[in-house]
Amino acid sequence: MPAARTKRSAAKEPDSIDSLAEPLDQLPQLFSAAQHTTASHRKHINTLHSLFLRCASVTTLSDDGRLKKLSGERAFGEKFREAVVYPLGVKKGVEQGDRVIKFIAGFVGFAVEYDFKQREENDDDEDDDGPASRLVGQLLAFLLRGFQAKNKIARYRCVQLVALMVNSLGEIDDDSYQHLKSALLERVRDKEASVRQHAVVALSKLQDADEDPDSDDEDDGAAGNVTEVLVDVLSHDAAAEVRRAALFNLIPSPATLPSLLRRTLDVDTINRRLAFSHVLSEIPVKQLTLAQREQVIGRGLRDREDGVQKAAKKLVAKWAEQVGGVDEFLNLFNVFDEEGGKVAEKALEALVEAKPEVMDDVEFDDTFYQTLTPSTAFLARVYLNYLRATNSPRLSDIEPVVTALAFFIQAEWTQLAVLLESEERRQDREEQQEFIVGELVGMAVSLDYGDEIGRRKMFELMREMLQHSSLPPSLIPKCLDVLLKGTSERDFMRIVVEIVQSLRRDSQLVTSDSELSEPEEDEEDEEEDELDDDGQPRKRKQRRRSLGPQQIERRKELDMRCLFVVKALLERVMSALQENSMLHGLVAELIVPAVKTKDFEVRAQGLMCLGLCCLLDKSMALDSFQLLARQSEATEGELQVKILQTLLDLLILHGINFGEERGFGSGIILGFLSSSLDQEDPHVAATAVVGIAKLMLSGMVTDEEILSRLVLLYFAGETADNQELRQCLSYFLPVYCYSNPQNQRRVSNVMLKTLDVLRSVYDDLKDKSSMVTPLQIGSQLVDWTDPQKAADAEGVQPDEMIQVDLAISMLKALYKSEEKDERKLYCQLFSKLYIPEEADDLKIKALLLLISELKDNRPIAEAVPRNALTRFETALTKTFGARMDALTDEQIDAAEPVNAVKEFVDRCEQEGDGDTEDDDDDEEEEEEESDEDEE
Repeated sequence: MPAARTKRSAAKEPDSIDSLAEPLDQLPQLFSAAQHTTASHRKHINTLHSLFLRCASVTTLSDDGRLKKLSGERAFGEKFREAVVYPLGVKKGVEQGDRVIKFIAGFVGFAVEYDFKQREENDDDEDDDGPASRLVGQLLAFLLRGFQAKNKIARYRCVQLVALMVNSLGEIDDDSYQHLKSALLERVRDKEASVRQHAVVALSKLQDADEDPDSDDEDDGAAGNVTEVLVDVLSHDAAAEVRRAALFNLIPSPATLPSLLRRTLDVDTINRRLAFSHVLSEIPVKQLTLAQREQVIGRGLRDREDGVQKAAKKLVAKWAEQVGGVDEFLNLFNVFDEEGGKVAEKALEALVEAKPEVMDDVEFDDTFYQTLTPSTAFLARVYLNYLRATNSPRLSDIEPVVTALAFFIQAEWTQLAVLLESEERRQDREEQQEFIVGELVGMAVSLDYGDEIGRRKMFELMREMLQHSSLPPSLIPKCLDVLLKGTSERDFMRIVVEIVQSLRRDSQLVTSDSELSEPEEDEEDEEEDELDDDGQPRKRKQRRRSLGPQQIERRKELDMRCLFVVKALLERVMSALQENSMLHGLVAELIVPAVKTKDFEVRAQGLMCLGLCCLLDKSMALDSFQLLARQSEATEGELQVKILQTLLDLLILHGINFGEERGFGSGIILGFLSSSLDQEDPHVAATAVVGIAKLMLSGMVTDEEILSRLVLLYFAGETADNQELRQCLSYFLPVYCYSNPQNQRRVSNVMLKTLDVLRSVYDDLKDKSSMVTPLQIGSQLVDWTDPQKAADAEGVQPDEMIQVDLAISMLKALYKSEEKDERKLYCQLFSKLYIPEEADDLKIKALLLLISELKDNRPIAEAVPRNALTRFETALTKTFGARMDALTDEQIDAAEPVNAVKEFVDRCEQEGDGDTEDDDDDEEEEEEESDEDEE
């Protein structure tokens, strides 16, 4: 009994520093057990925490007995950090290392939370550090030192552990916080993507702290530092996984939302998909502006990857749930705008596909069509088109018959006509009614016109609307589409010409003058060049009369309407003008006078109509090509784009030699094409590039100078912001090169000259981030000329010697060049060339001879390029050495490639000697002049 009492008494004795040795030896065992599975982590964390509390309770007095030393905590901390060191050296991807890192972070979080609860229960001062806070502070300082390690594995594991610990740090002092933030900001720029990724995760957890309005940070921009860095990483980091980490962790706000939305255009498919499924899905739709909603949905539904499209469709369905119905869903988009309407149409189709039941409650009966709003009219057209495209059996149940739809259109058109003719105009109401009519007419285009009564009723209504002088221009093409639906092209052209003539009769009622006229102060007779019915120039006298301002405006309005109708007609027919004399007559009566007028709007419409006429009539194209070419240089903006598109279409249609007999043959055309690439307007320049790319792909244009210009435009930093141009060339250049060996040969012919220009441009740039390096450009050009990548085409022989000849050209350039950077660039490219084993022996001999002459006469001083050239020579010798030894002297002496190299070397050496002699003569002359001056 006394013995038992003694044991219990001994058990209650507090631990001493010496008694902790055995428990601390358990710590490595816990770490070892934690690496096998995460299922036992909770148990091991509790065990480790109990051990920590036991150690923390052990204290000792200082030598003078005044201070209490936390000896137990210190002992545990040292042992703990020793155990932490081991997983910090484990490579990325090793599961055991990841489990131990998670175990450490879990223990830190558990200890800090326990410490916090204890202080709350004991009402301790929050500023007093507990055992866990002190341990975490020491561990954090230890890990931050690891941020600077040269070993990338150590940096990766340290940053990974800190990223997991950040949320568990609790309250830390300002100095520690600033030290942590600075270290993470530095690791965000680490050269290793895996380190940057975890640094972004850790840094993102400091966003709320940085935005604390009570922060005493002396840095004026501290509140935005973390967010700004994360936005920069999200936008510019080269690694997709790093951008993804920023995408997941950046807090949405008005400042960060634009950057988050731009990830819907990320080059990485996963990032684009996650932008929809994990970022936008968590943002209430009302927080996005109209433009933002249209942008993101348009991008997602048009994405080339099915996974991204599916994510965008799910987002559409979620938005519909948030707003509560189809009508409210359509209000999220601007259906009145052309681009917004296209996006809304795609979005509605996606919604119906994802949730067909949303349309079950919509009844498409007479009441529906008699009480249309812009949203319901849009809904009806898009839904019917969707059912038609998917061959849904429901289409026959809800699609209106032609006669009924004609009456619905007539009722809405009557309301619109009343609004347009009213003295008190209401623009908003007119726009809504115009939109409703347009949607109904759009529905009419897709109907079946087997019912003759309905067809006649609809066609009469369309003619009536087209003849109305107030019909909005946006409805003209739609009405013409309905007319074209059930008639032949000849009848369609006849009907439309009659409508135009009817409108012109209304126009002529304004004044007795039968031609489009300008106001003049004095009456005068003047001769003007015009085109006769055959498109030939002729002279005629025209009397101009003074018109009042109202007459001029009304006359212009009617003539513009006629031109709108004619333009829409020409866009829809394929027959030659000569086959329809009535339409051909409109050219002289309407289009030519419009081209000659000084009014910009009328002239613009006239020029576009003239261009469309030229596409239908070759003789008119010959007569008008030079006029249109001059106008393309004299105009600007959208009109210039339209004219340039017409000219390029004419060249694609007829070839670049079609004007030879008229004095503008291929030489002039090539000059025109080259000058069109000099346009400052990005849209115009892109239009020119698209047209020229088509001409070159078709083989109509083979000019190497123009090809060189296209390569320059693709790589030059000036076009970095012209995405339309860059996208076209990024498709054209590889397709052009790989489609035909002759095209590869042309690119190789212009490579050195183009590369030299681009190298000079790059050297002159202050900000070199807008342009890739000359080495990258050269590598890309070498890749495009690689004969191994040329497509196999029937009847086309591959050109295996392209890069052998290119190597000779590069060596000749090296022989002549004295610029260090240029020589280094060429030497670095030699290793990328493809020299086939079947190459002509004599060309290889010429290549080796040129290398030998270069090393003897023009040696390269720099080690890097010299070694690169030596490696290239060694590779050639290893592959072709035996074959070179087998060549006889007679074969070598008679070889044209070898003789060409010898002549080149002799010429270069003679030029060098001549320059030296000239320099000596100049020096002698200068000395003689100096002597004369002294005398």
